[in-house]
Amino acid sequence: MKKSGIRPLCQFMIAVFLFLIMLNGCGVRELSEDFDKDEIKKQVEVVIELINNRDSQGLLEMCNVQMKEALTEDVLGKVYEAIGEGGEYEEIKDVRIAGMTDKNSKEELAVVIARAKYEIKTFTFTITFTKQMKLAGLYFK
Repeated sequence: MKKSGIRPLCQFMIAVFLFLIMLNGCGVRELSEDFDKDEIKKQVEVVIELINNRDSQGLLEMCNVQMKEALTEDVLGKVYEAIGEGGEYEEIKDVRIAGMTDKNSKEELAVVIARAKYEIKTFTFTITFTKQMKLAGLYFK
């Protein structure tokens, strides 16, 4: 019996939906002084490298609890498939960093918008980190 791609797609959409809800419930502003911009940039490179290498274990080790639950094997497979359609990875072209506070938990977060150029496409990644540099959000288009 052939597996349907609907369930993994639904899981991915749920993860994206949860991330968007989190952004909606947060006030975007200047980055807190508790964050180190250079460290954030390094970690963005690590996240994108892990995605390019299809290193699910490494990616999950960076995640907070909520992201570990959202990034299932099926969801990650869909991410890898979509990114793979971009061809060979070339470089990160642009990185923008802002801060936000989750209105519910009052947790300070760093939000990064990074444009990554691939052979065929350029993807825009939105990557969110906690103060402990745990991956708290991942979205791309």
